[in-house]
Amino acid sequence: MASPSPADTGQTSRSRYEALSIDRQPYLDRARDCSALTLPYLIPRDDMPDGKKLPSLYQSVGANGVTNLASKLLMTMLPPNEPCFRLRVNNMVMEKEVEEEDKDFQTKVNKALSRVEQAVLADIEATSDRPVVHEANMHLIVGGNVLFHNDPKTGLRMFPLSRYVVDRDSAGTPIEIIVKESVSIRALPESFLKDLQEMEGETGQNVTKLLEARSGDDEVEILTHLRRTPKLWKIRQECFGKVVPRSTGSYKVDECPWFPVRMYSISGENYGRSFVEQQLGDLTSLESLNQAMVEGAIVSSKTLFFVEPNSVTDSKAVAEAANGDVLEGSANDVTSLQVQKGADFQVVAAKIQALEQSLKTAFLMMDGIRRDAERVTAEEIRIIAQELEAGLGGVYTTVAQEFQLPYIRSRMSAMSKQRRIPELPKQLVAPAIVTGFEAIGRGTDKNKLMEFLQVGAGTFGESFLSILNPHNAIERLASAMGISTEGLIKTPEEMQAESQQAQQAGPGVKQGKAPQPALTLSRPATSAKHDTARKTGAVPIGTSGTLFAVHN
Repeated sequence: MASPSPADTGQTSRSRYEALSIDRQPYLDRARDCSALTLPYLIPRDDMPDGKKLPSLYQSVGANGVTNLASKLLMTMLPPNEPCFRLRVNNMVMEKEVEEEDKDFQTKVNKALSRVEQAVLADIEATSDRPVVHEANMHLIVGGNVLFHNDPKTGLRMFPLSRYVVDRDSAGTPIEIIVKESVSIRALPESFLKDLQEMEGETGQNVTKLLEARSGDDEVEILTHLRRTPKLWKIRQECFGKVVPRSTGSYKVDECPWFPVRMYSISGENYGRSFVEQQLGDLTSLESLNQAMVEGAIVSSKTLFFVEPNSVTDSKAVAEAANGDVLEGSANDVTSLQVQKGADFQVVAAKIQALEQSLKTAFLMMDGIRRDAERVTAEEIRIIAQELEAGLGGVYTTVAQEFQLPYIRSRMSAMSKQRRIPELPKQLVAPAIVTGFEAIGRGTDKNKLMEFLQVGAGTFGESFLSILNPHNAIERLASAMGISTEGLIKTPEEMQAESQQAQQAGPGVKQGKAPQPALTLSRPATSAKHDTARKTGAVPIGTSGTLFAVHN
């Protein structure tokens, strides 16, 4: 772990950033190695900051795998037209606050919370957060780390590992974050620029020259420094070692819109590990073998003819002859160059195929899931896909705790301050993530429930169905599939009222309703494609165009 966060004793954010950069450097080097074998433009090295002279790869499995897995994570983190969270009520506190005679109060609360969930979902849909999350997912998969800033005005922003440092306590909770970005010097306040001009010798920067420049080289570095206290996150911005006016402020601990996210968290480390890092050996081998295969193919494709020196065949005539010409000489005098490495290339090709299959399976690509056989059922593909996706449970858990929950909390906090949703009591209502690992658990419950019903009906027949409660079975199945049954199925009270009305109508009155069919159990036709799709504050100065604001 890095050294404890210093108090405000005169140490600048730049010196603190440089100190924490030493701890970040090994993780950044590793992220660049992973990027070089997958998406070289994602985390380029220092000698190619503008994306120039990027290496050309001999394989595309890594790039395709990263984009495929990033899309699957996006569908889990921010599913379209469906909230990734639920507002859940603390029933223990509810029982103490609500009178026993108000039996419908719980239903009213759930309906009200559902409207809040839909309002938050509509707010997320109205922003351009999904492209940002998709790009951040690629950084998580390749580099293992990314920093989000949920700006209440401009939406979500992300910062790669090369532009921020973070310090965590022994429990892995961030206690200090410093972000470095470049902005135009003209975005700074005029009063602050005048102060900088008066202190040019002290800051070591020629501010006047930068202001007079008419080219695009008038950018300066802004450092956003956040430090956590027991109750608040304190924030400030610095430029040339001086605090920018009106850029200091604080956030509540659970409402801070800055949250660093890791792919895999390791105890005692300030930064996370990436998914590509686990596959780095296979990617390195595949790149080397593909390069050798391509270079060998180039050599094998080279055509050279040799003519016996003392033969009667004229080498010049052979070289200049057109197709179909007749020459004097012997065909045995002319030979061609042959590499004769076909058997060796077959060994290389077999190894390349094995590595590609392993990597495609790891990246949850369909080519790696599908078995090489004449008959592969959709159910077989679905089961294998579920097993592989369940292996990402650790990723889903980390992402839910470090991105989804802080993202939803900061979004709800901003909306409540803008009076677009009511302020909810935190001791009574709290958001809970229902996608990712939670969805995997619900899918397992659904499979177990369906298997129980099918085995029971097939083994015991009518006797099993006679003791089964159809209403409870439907409720549990809908809950396992994440479907709200409110207004969808009849309650026991409604069914009893309909039964009483039918009895009061008497036998002489023709009934308009057909009797309800008995519960039948059969294996539903599943689609692998549909099943996978179902699972599957402070405003800083920055390049987003927003300036600073008072923090509260």
